[in-house]
Amino acid sequence: MLNYLKNEANSTYTENGALAYRSTQSFCLDMFFKAGAMRNSSAKEIADTVARAYAEDPDKTMKLIFFARDARGGLGERRFFRIAVSALMELAPEAVRRNLEFFPEYGRFDDLFVLLGTPLEKDVAEITDTQLRFDKASMATGGKVSLLAKWMPSVNTSSKETRNMGRHLAGLLGMSEAEYRKTLSALRKYGDILENRLRERDYTFRYEVQPSCAMFKYRKAFIRNDGERYTEFLNRVNSGETKLNADRLYPYDIVRKAIDGDISETERLSLDTAWKSLPDLTAAKGENAIAVVDGSGSMYGGCGIRPIDAALSLGIYFAEHNTGAFANHFITFSQTPRLVEIKGRDIVEKARYCRTFNEIANTDLEAVFKLILKTAIKNHVPQSELPAKIYIISDMQFDFCVTGGNNDVLFHAVRKLYRQYGYKLPEVIFWNVNSRSDAMPVTRSETGAALVSGYSPAVFDMVIGGECSPEKVMDHILSSERYACITAV
Repeated sequence: MLNYLKNEANSTYTENGALAYRSTQSFCLDMFFKAGAMRNSSAKEIADTVARAYAEDPDKTMKLIFFARDARGGLGERRFFRIAVSALMELAPEAVRRNLEFFPEYGRFDDLFVLLGTPLEKDVAEITDTQLRFDKASMATGGKVSLLAKWMPSVNTSSKETRNMGRHLAGLLGMSEAEYRKTLSALRKYGDILENRLRERDYTFRYEVQPSCAMFKYRKAFIRNDGERYTEFLNRVNSGETKLNADRLYPYDIVRKAIDGDISETERLSLDTAWKSLPDLTAAKGENAIAVVDGSGSMYGGCGIRPIDAALSLGIYFAEHNTGAFANHFITFSQTPRLVEIKGRDIVEKARYCRTFNEIANTDLEAVFKLILKTAIKNHVPQSELPAKIYIISDMQFDFCVTGGNNDVLFHAVRKLYRQYGYKLPEVIFWNVNSRSDAMPVTRSETGAALVSGYSPAVFDMVIGGECSPEKVMDHILSSERYACITAV
């Protein structure tokens, strides 16, 4: 009876009536599947997700939090990380203290400052003071300095909250307001921070050494104030003479701007150059895989980056970087699935072309699987020519499953359907880009499926090779050398 009750309690439905699970039966895996997709979630929803996972496995949860924040090899979710750390201050402050030194490595120095006003603020001040002294000494001898000064709160900014934070931090460091301000000013100038140059309208800097996010953020200022030199730089990048740093950009950064309003020819060149400069994070280029982009109405909700921006950009990115059988193609679905071949002379034209296939209607994922199966049956296609892997990039609110009368979750129903016709269902990667409810498509130990989340193309590499099972994929990532130093106890 107990097991029956557990199974019944774990049964739920998507917003569109499809049978699903409330949990994968692992709160850590639930968090893994949601962390990169909670940009529109409340702080309480994030805190509750973290609390459940931490009760299940403290060490794994701490690694998950840093994986979610990891701007270089993980998901790059700054808000999630900061709320998660704040939540852990209530549950396990010593676990947070144990990992303070790693905050700048996986994120930025200002991630530390969310802990000002907490019992760990003295620890934060100690780490800050140590790095600040090192940077000052390095500056005095002509050495390299960190980005600490860039991210420390200023005491002379327009934001009252930031000014108060800066004054509080100055007090913790034993510095007067004037000393604090002069120290930051000197280090920022010495470190040749781009923002300082722009503030002074000094455009004598080298474009090729600037950080990727700043290069993208200030592109319109470059066009407006240094158009000729900036255009020359872009042309040199496209001819292979130099490089544009794009390692910290996301595909959605570029695609969202590409489809948004009027764009000048120079900005168009800028966006296309940035797109071509994105790092190739699809290691298995020859993999017989295809991305499936959810173009339904629910993907257009939320504030800031919309789920459709993330999904469409990832679909185009994977199609262009994949050299397997389905290279330069992806499938979009809503009411009717469509195979889309990417066309266009640059990313602006490509993005605008591809978005015309979004129906903005319902979310019939079942139709995608049936399209592939129907095509295989009709043309006697051997199993080897079917996609080996399908990336479903969606908010996971699928329609009522017709196959089997919705008496089973969609994954099980279509797997049975494929078997009925002598085919094996391709491996399915459920990629969550907007976590709005507890509706899991599979549970922890399912084979032939994986659960991932987020807006980073680095996720493609995370599910290459090995056994395709939700928990095994998560454990493989968290057990890597990258997160070995992160522990809760």
